[in-house]
Amino acid sequence: MKHPLKRLLHYYIYDMKLKKKLAVSYAILFMLPMAVVTVLMYTRFFQIVLNNTLQSEEAFHAQSALAAENLMTHISYASDTLTDALSVQGLFSIPKEQAKTSALSRSQLDSLYNQARMAAEPSLIRSVRIYYDDSSYPRLDVWNNGRQILFSPFSSLDSQWISQFKVSEEDYLFCSSSLSETERETCGNLAYITRLNYLPQNGETERETAAYVAVYFSRSSLQELIANRRSIEGEYTFFADQNGRTIQTGDLKTNKSMPAIPPELFEQLKTEEEFLPAELNGIRVYAACFPVKDSGWYLISLIPREKLQAVGASTIMNFIGLYAFISLLALFLAYLLSRSFADRIIHVALQMESIRSGRPQPLILEQAGNDEIGILSGAYNFMTAEINELMDQQEQASKELQKAQFRALQAQINPHFLYNTLDMINWLAQSGQTGQVSEAIQALTRFYRLTLGRKDLLSSIRDEITHVSLYMQLQNMRYNHCASFIADVPPELLDFTIPKLTFQPIVENALLHGILMKEEKKGSILLTGWREDNDIILVICDDGAGIPPEKLDTLLDEPNTEGALTSTRHIGVSNTNLRLKSLYGEGFGLSFTSVTGKGTEVTLKIPAMQEQMPL
Repeated sequence: MKHPLKRLLHYYIYDMKLKKKLAVSYAILFMLPMAVVTVLMYTRFFQIVLNNTLQSEEAFHAQSALAAENLMTHISYASDTLTDALSVQGLFSIPKEQAKTSALSRSQLDSLYNQARMAAEPSLIRSVRIYYDDSSYPRLDVWNNGRQILFSPFSSLDSQWISQFKVSEEDYLFCSSSLSETERETCGNLAYITRLNYLPQNGETERETAAYVAVYFSRSSLQELIANRRSIEGEYTFFADQNGRTIQTGDLKTNKSMPAIPPELFEQLKTEEEFLPAELNGIRVYAACFPVKDSGWYLISLIPREKLQAVGASTIMNFIGLYAFISLLALFLAYLLSRSFADRIIHVALQMESIRSGRPQPLILEQAGNDEIGILSGAYNFMTAEINELMDQQEQASKELQKAQFRALQAQINPHFLYNTLDMINWLAQSGQTGQVSEAIQALTRFYRLTLGRKDLLSSIRDEITHVSLYMQLQNMRYNHCASFIADVPPELLDFTIPKLTFQPIVENALLHGILMKEEKKGSILLTGWREDNDIILVICDDGAGIPPEKLDTLLDEPNTEGALTSTRHIGVSNTNLRLKSLYGEGFGLSFTSVTGKGTEVTLKIPAMQEQMPL
C-alpha cells in the first residue's frame, strides 16, 4: 500500500505537469477542507442560521412594536390636545351642581370644532366624540352641526368600555372589542378614550364622570404596520389586548387556521419578549410577544417551526451552492495561473526586445521562483538595474551641466541690475534727495530679499510681477516718474513658475531703449498673458521709440566672452532668452516685434508648470 502511495506522491511532486499540478493543489487545499467542515458541522451551522433568523425577527418585530407605540402616542397626543383645551376644561372640569348652567360661547364652540377637525386626520384618526353626562348637563348635542357630530349623551351609549372605567382607576383606555356595533360602524373600530371627572367639592373623595373624550381610529392604521412585515412564509403576526384577545392580524386569509394562544403561554411570552418554542393544538411554533408601551396592547408573532427550518435549510443550501460556484471559479483561475509559467519566458523576451526603443524595464514578478525561468528573470532584472543606474548617472551629469550653464547666465544678470540701481542711488545722494535715497534703498532691499531669499532659481509669476514692480518704482524715482507699469495677468496663471529676473531685463530694455528714447520721455509698459494648451504666453509691450529692423535681428544673439565684459547694452535680454532655452528647450524663449516710433512687443513662451524644477 505504501509503495503505490509513494509513487503517486512522487508523480505529483516531480512529474505532473505544472498546469495540472496547480489545479489539483487548489482542489485539495481549497475544496476538500471546506467540504469536510461543512459535513461535520452541518448541525451546528443549521442552529446558527436558526438563531440568527430568530434574532433578526425579534429585532424586526420590536421595531414594529415601536412604530405602533409611536402611533398610539400620536393618538393620545391628539386626545390630550382636546381634553386640555380651555373650552373643554371650562365645560366639564367644574362642580357637578354647575353643570346644568354651563355653556359655551360661539367662539369657544367654533374653536372646539376646529380642534376636533385638526385632530381627525383622514390618514389616522377617523372621528372624535365627546360623551357627556346628560343627567346633569343640558342637551349639548344641539350644538352639533350637520357636518360633524361632536357631542353625544351617556344615554346613547351601550358600550362595554363604560363598565371597564367603573372598575379602573385609570382615566384613559385603549378599546377594541369593547366598542359597540354603532361605534364601529359610524366612528371607528378602535378608540382611545379619556375620562373627565367633575371637580370634587367639600372634601368629596368619590370621583364622578362628567364626560368621555373618544378618539376613534381604524384597524387599517395598525394593519399597515404589520401587513407587509411577514418575512417567513406562514408567519402569523397580530395585535392583542392585555387579555390576549386579537385586535388585528397581518393576514387573516392566510393565517385563519392558526389556533388561539392559551392564557398561560400568553403570560409567559409577556415576561420573556423573545421567541420561545411552543405547541398550539399540535402545531409546533416559535412564539414571541412585544409590548406596545402606554397602551396595554401587545404585538404577537407566531412562526411555524417547520417553515423556519425550511428557511435554515435553504440558507445552507444557498451557501453550499455559492461555495461550489466559487470552487469552480477557483479551479478555473488555477488553470489560468498555471499558464503563467510559460508566459514568463515570453515576458522576458518581450522585455529584452523593448531595449531597442528605450530604457530596459525590470520584470514585475511577485514570485520569480527558483527554477530556470526564475533564474533567468533574476539575472535580467540585475542587468536592467545596472544599465538603468549607468543611464541615471549620465542623465544626472547632463542635468548638472545644464544647471551650471543656467546659473552662469543668471549670474550675469544680477550684477547688471545691481550696478544700474546703485548708480541711480548714487545720483539721488549727489542730488541731496536723502528721503528718496532711503526709499530707494528700502525698495532695493525688498527686491533682493525676494530675489535672494530662496536658493531656488525659479519663482512664481506672482513674485516676478512684484520684482518688476519694485524695479519700476526705483526707475521712476530716478527718471521722475517717466513710465507707468501695468500688470494684467489672469489670476489662474500667477502660481505657475518662471525663472527669477525674467521680466526685469525686458522691462528695463523697454524703459531705457524705448520710452526714454522718445522726445517727451513719457510712456507706459503693459504686461499681460494667457494660456495655450500646456504653454503660457506672456507679452510685454511699450509705446516707446521702437527698435530699428537692423538691430532687431541681432537683439537675441549670444554675446561672446569679450562682449559680455565690454558691452552690456542688451546682455539682460539675450541672457534671459538663453536661460529660458537652456531650462526649457529650443521651443521656448523670447521673440520681438517692433515698429519704429510706435513701440515694441516682446513675447515670452514658457511651459505651464506649477511646481518648481529642482535646480
